[in-house]
Amino acid sequence: MLDLVDLGLKDVFNQLTKGLLAALLTVTGLFVTTTLAAGTTPAAPALTGYDVSYPQCGRTLPSAAGFGIDGVNDGHPFSTNPCLSSELRWSKSTLSKAPVFYMNTGNPGPAHSSSWPTNQQSPRICEGANSPDCSYDFGWNAARVSFNNAAGAESADGSLSPSSAAKEAHWWLDVETGNKWETLERSYGKTASSDANDQQMLQGSIAYLLSIRVASVGVYSTPSQWKTITGGTGSTFPAVPLWVPGYATLSAAESACTSTSFTGGRVAMIQFPSNGLDGDYVCGLSSTPAAGFVTVVGSSIFTDQLVVSGNDGAVTYVQTTGTPALTVNTTGLIATSGALAPGSYTASGTTSDPNGDIGTFSFTLSVGTITQSLPASSSTKTVGSSTFTDQLVVSGNDGAVTYVQTSGTPALTVNATGLIATSGALAPGSYTARGTTSDTFGDKGKFVFTLNITAPAPIPIFSTLSATQVVGHAVAGTSVILTIDGAGFYGRPRITSHAGTSVLVTRDTGTLLVVKVTVRARSRNGIFFFTVTAAHGQSTRVKYNQR
Repeated sequence: MLDLVDLGLKDVFNQLTKGLLAALLTVTGLFVTTTLAAGTTPAAPALTGYDVSYPQCGRTLPSAAGFGIDGVNDGHPFSTNPCLSSELRWSKSTLSKAPVFYMNTGNPGPAHSSSWPTNQQSPRICEGANSPDCSYDFGWNAARVSFNNAAGAESADGSLSPSSAAKEAHWWLDVETGNKWETLERSYGKTASSDANDQQMLQGSIAYLLSIRVASVGVYSTPSQWKTITGGTGSTFPAVPLWVPGYATLSAAESACTSTSFTGGRVAMIQFPSNGLDGDYVCGLSSTPAAGFVTVVGSSIFTDQLVVSGNDGAVTYVQTTGTPALTVNTTGLIATSGALAPGSYTASGTTSDPNGDIGTFSFTLSVGTITQSLPASSSTKTVGSSTFTDQLVVSGNDGAVTYVQTSGTPALTVNATGLIATSGALAPGSYTARGTTSDTFGDKGKFVFTLNITAPAPIPIFSTLSATQVVGHAVAGTSVILTIDGAGFYGRPRITSHAGTSVLVTRDTGTLLVVKVTVRARSRNGIFFFTVTAAHGQSTRVKYNQR
């Protein structure tokens, strides 16, 4: 991974969990969750941390970081970060005490890598060709080397079970154009085949890490780099978590947790510059729904279920506000305490899972509120305004709704059932009708509708097209600039002549055309005609010389 401060900002990626880096990962039907070593307990939540690798060798790292992410390579696949052991010790000193690893990826193809597989029979048969299967094996092998790097560092740091410790960590694949990819190599180029091969390299790396049951696998990249390298994966790529770089501040990183994924996986973590290093913000548990509505007569039986993303395992909900009107139990089930008067009621609280991931929830229930669904506005021309009609539609009601118009007449009328009509032909302008809505059970609301009236486009009046003379002469085998005098030229008319001659209009003043005339070599000289044809169909002819 490029150092954000030393080498420039990277880009944008996606969501993990607030707290310890625990993630729920579903990849091609395989369910992967974090497994804690025997006798350990989840660490306290740590929302912000740092990622480090070979560029930070020898640097003093922050002593009060929430978590640490260690790059296992020296900038490219099949290499080792010379400072991995010391950086791993630093990661274990952070609040989370649980290191996370990332590996560099790349797919240079057989022409540019001494590590390209040959005569490999597993996981796919590869004889050494530049093929999807060999690219898959290349990615598989690169992940195996990277994992061994991590296990070796765990061993050097005194871990009792180095392989288990490396498996319990979360892993990220660093996918950047700074490394070698077939789509970027001149000898291969940007083709469907090179895109497919680069995708297979990543598929192979993910498959290896999942085959040894690491805690979770995600991807670090940006939309532009991802599309350049893979061509855009669509549904062909596992919906793994995304780590998004490219945000300037912590507050911007927090907001970026709602950014759109380009692989289908959730946005899990955001990178931003911090203390001269790459800082990282872990996105928290996210709850839905956030709002609901019910009629007065139905408020006593209202229930709904909160759902979260970003969790690993069952979520516990703790309500802090909103009782007694709204109650949220420990599983996230919302209920009303009884019949509620018209109004707005909000319940809020916190969420957490067994692995230290935390979040907040807020749910607002509107009781007895009728909401205008559609339409809120429309447009028509003056010629159609006298026959305009439309129908208002609402939600939140129980039974038929009565509309009472309070403003907007006589131009717009809204009857008791919500049918909108114009009172006659209307001049160009904007007309608004407002009023109230109600049903027989006490639910109430308001409506507003704006009609925009526009005049029909005027019928264009064209000047008579005429061409009087051509200034200059054409020359066989070259291009020259000529001018044509006349009238009615507006709109850059199309000009044609005899075979072998092309004419391009470069300027049009209405009475003067500047044209670029190109004549085929060895074309005969003489007097010829330009045919000038305007957009509305008129045409005229004018003589010119070629010599």
